[in-house]
Amino acid sequence: MKKSIAKYFVVFVLFAAAFNLAGCAILLNVKKDTQDIIIVAEDGGVYDFYVDNSIVCRNTDRCVYVHSKGTPCQHTFDLKRGDDIYGTLFYGYWEEKSTLAKMMSVSKREDNACPEEWEGEAIHVIVEIDPDIDGREDSAAR
Repeated sequence: MKKSIAKYFVVFVLFAAAFNLAGCAILLNVKKDTQDIIIVAEDGGVYDFYVDNSIVCRNTDRCVYVHSKGTPCQHTFDLKRGDDIYGTLFYGYWEEKSTLAKMMSVSKREDNACPEEWEGEAIHVIVEIDPDIDGREDSAAR
């Protein structure tokens, strides 16, 4: 009887380990297929952060956007307060690739990756603030 329980326990431990390893592999693969883009304002101010006309972060000084390598790296980052847009950045690859470049492409996923400085590090993007809009708010507050 004890041998039977020990046998089931060993089988249970092996299954648990296999599921744990499979879960880690899935998480690593998901992480490999995404990129973290940290968006900040040039002036360090607090804004609502929009990516491609959809709000991602509200009332903060920095925002982390997760880019999927399954989609092209072609994003519009807008920093807003209310309805006023204080800064816009067209980020990524907006130009059309040449036919030769498309033919030489090895991986569609890597083609969609956003530019980064170090492999695996989060990407830091700084959005410039329009001084005309920023000045308009300052003069209205006086």
